[in-house]
Amino acid sequence: MTRSKETSAVTMARWEMWNLRALFPEAEAADLIALREKRRRYRALEEAALERLAGDGASLLGPGRRFLAEHPELGEGIVVTMHIGPYQFLPEPFLHAGQQPSVLLNEAAHQRFAAPAEAVRRRLGLPGVIDWIPVTESGFARRMVAALRARRPVLVFLDGNGGLGGSARTLKQGMPYRLPGREIRVRTGLGRLVRRLGCPVHPVVLRWSEEGDVVWRKDESRRWGREADPEAVTRQLFDWGFAEVLATPEQWSFWEMLKTSYSCFARSCLDEKVVPPPVRDDARRMLRACLDRAPRRVHVAIWGEVEIWPGEVLADLSSDRFFAAEGLTGEDLTWLRERRPSLESLCARHGRAWVEFHVLRLFLLGLISLRGS
Repeated sequence: MTRSKETSAVTMARWEMWNLRALFPEAEAADLIALREKRRRYRALEEAALERLAGDGASLLGPGRRFLAEHPELGEGIVVTMHIGPYQFLPEPFLHAGQQPSVLLNEAAHQRFAAPAEAVRRRLGLPGVIDWIPVTESGFARRMVAALRARRPVLVFLDGNGGLGGSARTLKQGMPYRLPGREIRVRTGLGRLVRRLGCPVHPVVLRWSEEGDVVWRKDESRRWGREADPEAVTRQLFDWGFAEVLATPEQWSFWEMLKTSYSCFARSCLDEKVVPPPVRDDARRMLRACLDRAPRRVHVAIWGEVEIWPGEVLADLSSDRFFAAEGLTGEDLTWLRERRPSLESLCARHGRAWVEFHVLRLFLLGLISLRGS
């Protein structure tokens, strides 16, 4: 393994641990290793299950069809769920019953989920179509309301947590929601909609059993009226959703939600403290003097553990600080860390304007030092 790949693997392990501690604050490396092993086991179950569909899939699909027959109320209103277990099978019993479900989800989930679900539908020769409604498309709310008013089932993946404006808007306008180890921001649009429409909301989750069977489970259906607080409704929905995740984190497939919704990654939180103009001006003059007089002899060295994380976040793990990446990449940091390059070599690689912006900013943030050789 090359040095850069080793660095990338270490960064990914740290990132996974940081994510895991959002749900389990006391988690250690052994817990992450155990979680990875469980996830591998369930992925193997899923691959075997999809192969079984090519032959006799009754043992996989029968539970869902019986479940819908036992809960006919699911045919009207909103079914909320999470990307847990064999979530791809969720639309199947509705199609088998001759219904046309609408599926509301974010674009990343749509790209991952739609093709396998459509492949299952075609393989089984199921009637009807799935009405995919990505929340990034203009007019998605009108399509959802139209489906509800036509008394068609609407399936909503709560952990998509997106909409128009993407993750940046979620971070800027989302409601703070506290997980056991960290705060995230969540959208309140679904909460506002269900209180306005007064439609029933049915929490449903699918899981794999240890034997490779599909287990369906439903919690109590709820209705909220116009007098309900949309933030309180949203909080109750996510309380249910994350209780399901905490019960079997190894079966949750959409950890990406956390990557784009941590409150500490909100732009307002990433804005660094204003450096007094005299200090900034002195630092700029010092850097330019080094560039003009001794670019070969002055080298850049990184202090502590500094990484680029998803969402264009510059993470200082030594002091748990987070800043906007401003175009800086993980490759840039690897170069600085491993090469301790001179200002001259940095200018040759990136240009002087890049050096005057990024090196100055990293220096003012206390993340690098300038050292003479």
